[in-house]
Amino acid sequence: MEKFLPLSFIHIIAGIFSICAIITFFLSTKQSIRSHTLRLFAISLISALALFCNIGWVYFVTIFIIATTITESEFLQNLAAIIRGSKPYFDYKKKALSGEMDPKKGKKVSKRDSMEYKILNTLWTKQVNKFPDFKTLFTFKLFPNTSGYLKFREFGGKLIGEGLIDETSKAQYHLTHNGIEYCKKHHKEFPPDQWWPEEPIIKENLKTVLLEARDPKASASRN
Repeated sequence: MEKFLPLSFIHIIAGIFSICAIITFFLSTKQSIRSHTLRLFAISLISALALFCNIGWVYFVTIFIIATTITESEFLQNLAAIIRGSKPYFDYKKKALSGEMDPKKGKKVSKRDSMEYKILNTLWTKQVNKFPDFKTLFTFKLFPNTSGYLKFREFGGKLIGEGLIDETSKAQYHLTHNGIEYCKKHHKEFPPDQWWPEEPIIKENLKTVLLEARDPKASASRN
């Protein structure tokens, strides 16, 4: 019986984390809370193993492993670059944010994050497909337990600040007038990534929308 008793306070805490890992593992079978419970399972399991090992460098590694489950990878890249004192990395980031030319490739680095393009591409594609007359605006949102939700909200806020999209009282995004005009001019620059990719843009609707943008009389005659 004595073999099953904890040897120290650290072992008690490790045992608690082990129990939490087991509970969250079984809870992760529920689809509605799977994203959160899997993160809790990973955090609990890694913490338990680290405490049982009780070694300094294991604790250090554990901090980074757990951080990957609760933060964006870009934050960890910045943190690692700070620790290493990597000046070239931050020079690259400045170029990416400012849209400067890459001297090695001779190509302009995109000013927008992939998430911004994904939001715009989704709104534009579904707007053209479902409401090409723009009398009704297509809206959508992600639920908090969806993968990438924090990044979605971060860059959605950035697009709202630019006036390209807006948010309803139910936290759903939609294109603004400026956003629609922006998409008409720049939709060819959008990467293919979007939500519901099985619904590609309807070419006939797109032609009609772009024709009306070039020739307002076409819209008037159709109405």
